[in-house]
Amino acid sequence: MQHVAVIGAGIIGLLTALELRRRGHRVDIRSTGVAEQATYAAAGMLAPTSEVQFGQHSLRPLMTKAASYHRALAAELALRTEQPLGYRDTPTLVVGRDRSDLEALRQLALEQCAAGSEVEELTSAQLRGRAPTLARHVAGAMLVPRDHQVDPRTLAAAAIDALTGPGRPGDGPPVSLATGSSVASTDEIDADQIILTAGLGTAEINGPHRVLDLSLRPVHGDILRLHVPDSALLPGEDNLLDHTVRALVRGRPLYLVPRSGGGLVLGATSREDDMTGASAGGVLTLLQDAAEILPSVRDTELREVIARARPGTPDDLPLLGPVPGDPRVIVSTGYHRHGILLSAWAAARTADLLEVDPGVPLLGDMAGELAAVDPARFTTTSRLQEVS
Repeated sequence: MQHVAVIGAGIIGLLTALELRRRGHRVDIRSTGVAEQATYAAAGMLAPTSEVQFGQHSLRPLMTKAASYHRALAAELALRTEQPLGYRDTPTLVVGRDRSDLEALRQLALEQCAAGSEVEELTSAQLRGRAPTLARHVAGAMLVPRDHQVDPRTLAAAAIDALTGPGRPGDGPPVSLATGSSVASTDEIDADQIILTAGLGTAEINGPHRVLDLSLRPVHGDILRLHVPDSALLPGEDNLLDHTVRALVRGRPLYLVPRSGGGLVLGATSREDDMTGASAGGVLTLLQDAAEILPSVRDTELREVIARARPGTPDDLPLLGPVPGDPRVIVSTGYHRHGILLSAWAAARTADLLEVDPGVPLLGDMAGELAAVDPARFTTTSRLQEVS
């Protein structure tokens, strides 16, 4: 059993701590807050097919594998907590507002299918059967049966309960969760291993990882949470949508994610500016585009407008691996728009790293995956030679 300190309590940190406890380690979490940054805002789409974009060949296999890790996580969590987990396994509909949007979706679907994904174009009648509340003028849609969703706030609450509860045979002790104070340096931490899962804050912590050029940048996203009143529903309905709906509206991406109890998550913009709050223009565009796809969105109650910064990297791949010259410290950040999807995979791979001998070369899938997300890939050779 090792004593591991996890710095940061977003979904990456929480699930990493859970996986380490499951493997018998003693874990402490240090964080200013719990699941209150990117995790709090995220819609939680587990969408390795419909989330992928043109040119993301290195990211696609990670996303596909990560979805399977979430299925295993759901089964594991159900053994450790009686709290709801927030998973919904209904398919995703990807909708084109006009012919140009639909053609762009068709071209992307060709690439997705060539990579082994399952995508089916729906007829108008099939689309109406699955989503009768969508606007009649939408040009068409694709069905992605294996793209699902999870409510990140619900998942985080379940993970905390599993972390601090009695556990199962073979688990490490209940995790110590210390919040309310920031970590200025890894020198403050007395532990065998340190895992840095502090998102954008990772670069602000002093420690051996500062030798790395992490190239993190804040990518802001505006997201809305709506509630569907009973007056907007027909008898027997509990929401306007049964499926997650992603859309292109004149080239602009949009998603509508149904939640239990009549919730509807609407998002999300992607902007790199100096505004830390929500963008008025972004919110306006989201509502206008949503109304073109789902006209009844006008009848919903707007309950929350929120903006959070996600940690982006130049190639959209995360940063996961030990610090050169000091394998005691492992960096796990830079998950950008895919933090929820990649979280269970990241937790497992981080635990794998902690348990392998640093002097033994990695093999198989683990070697390939971690090479793609090497946290030193943006750092110059000369800078790395200084610590070798």
